[in-house]
Amino acid sequence: MLLRLLLLLPWAACEVKIPTVEIAKGVQMPVMSIGIGGLERSNASEIVANWINQGGRGIDTALIYQDQQVVPEELAKAGIDRKDVFITTKIPSCIVPSVKFSIESDLKLLKTDYIDLLLIHDPIGDCPKAWSILEDYHRQGVLRAIGISNFNASQVDTLMKTAKVTPAVNQIELNVLEYDAEALERSKQLNITVEAYSPVGRSGHSGDIRDNQVIKSIAAKHSVSTYQVALKWILQHDNVITFQSSSAEHQAQDADVFRFQLTDEDMKALDQLHGNSTGGVRPILV
Repeated sequence: MLLRLLLLLPWAACEVKIPTVEIAKGVQMPVMSIGIGGLERSNASEIVANWINQGGRGIDTALIYQDQQVVPEELAKAGIDRKDVFITTKIPSCIVPSVKFSIESDLKLLKTDYIDLLLIHDPIGDCPKAWSILEDYHRQGVLRAIGISNFNASQVDTLMKTAKVTPAVNQIELNVLEYDAEALERSKQLNITVEAYSPVGRSGHSGDIRDNQVIKSIAAKHSVSTYQVALKWILQHDNVITFQSSSAEHQAQDADVFRFQLTDEDMKALDQLHGNSTGGVRPILV
């Protein structure tokens, strides 16, 4: 999968420009989006404002976050057109009676007549039936692309038995130390773009990326941070990322991963970390 690379200024200049990748026919998605999950309104507003004011154009939200309304508010404050921003949002589950209500609620809260990418947040309920409703909205053009989140390999296979539209994205927890290898591989086999959330861990529960000696060594070689190495590893495996940071400086630094390239040797060493950290056999990343 080829990334359409754009010029990236140094993070110190407080401007970010993110490459895009085609996730569905005619739908270009930034390979890095900012997330506002589970935050108070004031924090979500700060995150969105900092991101869009320095050039970020991908925003990841969800109905259950209860803060979607900050997105149109901050776009209006910054004078940015809706069409210039890629919005990913989610409906909570596959519980069929609530699917249409959730989609319409997303549209209303975001003050938009279309959504760039809508995901099923959690595979609870009748996902094949729920998916058919998303496909209807997709045919109407209300949902430019549709996808899934937190689906394992078996759940992906169940969905694909009746799906007329292949999910554009499967958003899963993924970082260099922790991930579901089977879900990752199955998604790749079906040409479903994998989007990593918690790409540098979350409150330490997904492994210690900052203090990992292998990652530290590779970071020192490239004069970057361990987090930048972890993010670059995801991107070089042709995945995309949603991450969260309220600081404009940290956002820009995390996004400054396009001026260096991990070598084949680097990637091999990083690939080995998953198997070693779990005590299992290293999976093959496809």
